[in-house]
Amino acid sequence: MNNYSQISIEKIFLSISNKFFFKNLNIKFLPTGISVIIGPNGSGKTLLLKVIAGIIKVDSGIVNIENNNKIRVGYSPQNIVFLRRNVYENLSYVLKTNGFKKKQIAPIIDSFLKDFKIYGKRNSSARNLSGGLAQYLSFIRAIILKPNLLILDEPCSNLDSKFKKKIEEYLVNEKKQKKIILVTHDIFQAKRLADEIILFNDGQIIEKNRTDKFLNSKQTLVRRFLQDNLL
Repeated sequence: MNNYSQISIEKIFLSISNKFFFKNLNIKFLPTGISVIIGPNGSGKTLLLKVIAGIIKVDSGIVNIENNNKIRVGYSPQNIVFLRRNVYENLSYVLKTNGFKKKQIAPIIDSFLKDFKIYGKRNSSARNLSGGLAQYLSFIRAIILKPNLLILDEPCSNLDSKFKKKIEEYLVNEKKQKKIILVTHDIFQAKRLADEIILFNDGQIIEKNRTDKFLNSKQTLVRRFLQDNLL
């Protein structure tokens, strides 16, 4: 059965250091599939994900998340923090704190590490991983509880093509089972993955549309952004 997550943001205001960043922002995401958010650096993409994930509270307005099942959120941020433990123990901590018993944990973790081709890093220090592997582990940590809402902030920006392909394959295979909201600077990745694309700039939505319609938009700022990033 398809997993529907109706996520809407209604009239939100958010100020940071006494400066308003979001002013009366309204978004309603597609209830299924992959929504990709693109835009210039500093446009508010990461802030928006943190608002949806409940990490940042807005000054006013409503962040509404409804699902036809219990909401389980997986979040992979840009700034990654791991415990001072190895890869296995970092993943184990997520499962332990969510009620999994000791005998259940090892098979789950080993299955994920094998599926994502990093079983050899099982006993490596998570904090000593390369930037790309740390990002990859952060993604695995976000999905290990099998969330039905997955929020990803630039999950592939430091990855080599092999690991990027593994993540993209996972997202395409899982998008009917979970709602995925993804920020990326890679417009080609957006074209490959997105069911809808949202161009964000200066805390505001410039355009939000199904991928084919977005890529053929006549809106000036959209055309300029696409030309700057597709060439």
